[in-house]
Amino acid sequence: MTSTIILSILLAASSTTEPAVSAADAAPPAVQKVKPKRICRTTGLTGSRIAKKQCKTQEQWDQAESASELSVKGKAGTTMPPQMSTGI
Repeated sequence: MTSTIILSILLAASSTTEPAVSAADAAPPAVQKVKPKRICRTTGLTGSRIAKKQCKTQEQWDQAESASELSVKGKAGTTMPPQMSTGI
């Protein structure tokens, strides 16, 4: 008896239909974000035989290269350290 009631409730619940969704009511399709392509490079560490793999986007590689160039140029453009007077 109880199994008949449970079965009838399940059938009644499954027979309900969802209302039709018109094209105007439908949500716009989700725009997929395009991930930038990652470029992996192997760099050797000074004093080590083990190479290190680094993966960055092209923009990140460009930023690292420009920062490195600025660092080298900054060191090359520094003034000479003050000379010690010998007292002679």
